Amino acid sequence: MEFAERKNHRLKNYDYGTYGYYHVTICTHHRFHLLSDVVGDNAQVILSDIGKKVSECWNNIALLNPNVELDQYVIMPNHIHGIIVLRNPEIYKYHEKSYDFEISESPEHRSLQGLIRDFKSVTTRYYKSMYHVPHSLWQDSFYDEKIKNLEQYRNTCRYITDNPRNWHLDNLYVER
Repeated sequence: MEFAERKNHRLKNYDYGTYGYYHVTICTHHRFHLLSDVVGDNAQVILSDIGKKVSECWNNIALLNPNVELDQYVIMPNHIHGIIVLRNPEIYKYHEKSYDFEISESPEHRSLQGLIRDFKSVTTRYYKSMYHVPHSLWQDSFYDEKIKNLEQYRNTCRYITDNPRNWHLDNLYVER
């Protein structure tokens, strides 16, 4: 299967380390169904072993980064949707913690790209060690959108919550 070359969709001259709410979507390599299954009439998400590790690592983002909060998220078969909140870094003091993450930036001022890079790196290492595969768990980049107001926040939360129920309609859906 061939995929089109990805376009850079980042805003020019925007500091992705500034305060804000960000809707993030990260897709698996070639959109392979690796993370979960969506089953039943109630669209229950059943995490695979690597999906459970992805969930654990996702939750560790906020434990390791005092200026980061995690909001709604869902782990779908071939992608994860989540809301990451970056808080004002000056009001937090850094405390050394270890949650299997390697920090590549100052812990007081993490950019969205840095957070996702570290998350993808850690989960890919687990994936490679669990399944003995040479490739990354994830596609090279990720999608993000800065949430600008309360209405957009509510719509994004609804989208994430409804994603399992609407899985067969999702633009990331790939029939197995």
